[in-house]
Amino acid sequence: MVWKYKIDLEDKSVFSEIEQSRGIEIPEDLKQLVIDENAATPEKYCFMVGNNERVFGAVLSFNKVDDDTVFVALDVVKDKNLFPFGIDPFGNYICLNLKSEEVVFWDHETDRIESTGNKLKQFIESLY
Repeated sequence: MVWKYKIDLEDKSVFSEIEQSRGIEIPEDLKQLVIDENAATPEKYCFMVGNNERVFGAVLSFNKVDDDTVFVALDVVKDKNLFPFGIDPFGNYICLNLKSEEVVFWDHETDRIESTGNKLKQFIESLY
């Protein structure tokens, strides 16, 4: 997978800060995605949720000073079982369900959650 416009992660301790403040554990594969592709846009960016095609706009930035950060997303997505890691061009979030470890699509207008049916690695590999 080719990723564009990556911004280097400034501080890896951000993961433990988020984990402590939210009382969660961020899976290692998600941490690695952020380390490798912080704020990047995938070259292949479409994915399916049921019969609907969706767009993966970018990985959220874990740097506090950037645009489209995970910190804003964590304030917006109130369900602590959902961990936003991506955003689409319309303000919806791509999240990891921390219980099922499935990637889900969270609609910001309806608060509706739809599963992609994929774990993180499968989700990234399924982008087209």
